[in-house]
Amino acid sequence: MNSVYQFDARGLTCPLAFVLVKQQLLKKSTKSFVLDDDITLKNFVSYLKSENISFEQSVQGSDFNVEILD
Repeated sequence: MNSVYQFDARGLTCPLAFVLVKQQLLKKSTKSFVLDDDITLKNFVSYLKSENISFEQSVQGSDFNVEILD
């Protein structure tokens, strides 16, 4: 059974938020991220694209959701 881990980075700003999100992606196999900082979102999306990692991005209110695709 595959568990999907979600990391909630709301309330955190870059650069700390980006560092923690990236760590969760690499070390914890996290597949779902909730962000509320525009700069963190931009940096995370740029990182995912540079690493050819497939993802979907959506917005719910003031929150940004990024889902990593297998």
